[in-house]
Amino acid sequence: MNSLPDELNGLLHYCHSLAKLLLDEQGEFYPFGTYLNNELTITQRMFHDGDDFPLSTGLINIIQHDFDQQLAAGLLRASAITYEARVTNEHYNEPVEVIAVRFNAVYLESPIVYYLPFKVTADKVEYLVSWIELE
Repeated sequence: MNSLPDELNGLLHYCHSLAKLLLDEQGEFYPFGTYLNNELTITQRMFHDGDDFPLSTGLINIIQHDFDQQLAAGLLRASAITYEARVTNEHYNEPVEVIAVRFNAVYLESPIVYYLPFKVTADKVEYLVSWIELE
């Protein structure tokens, strides 16, 4: 898979813009969720599990469960969960930091994950070539 469905491009732009801003300002970010409602409006959804320093995996699970229920109920068209990760693949034998955006939508057979690798240098964040995978 080499591209996203057109309807998801707005969500991708929103997620990448916010993640890049947080990386530039803070050097990291907690996972966050955004969704596209049935009126095609993009909204950020904040989640709090009561912990001031939650584990990213726990937060991702909470967001994913909430969005999956709303998608199944027909309340959303699409959702995106954005988080930082370290991954390897055929192009990166050594682990590389990525901004990962997991998309799910009523019209997708399975979720799509968009990876944007990056390197942090002394004075800036350098973004590398992105790729998409089916989950």
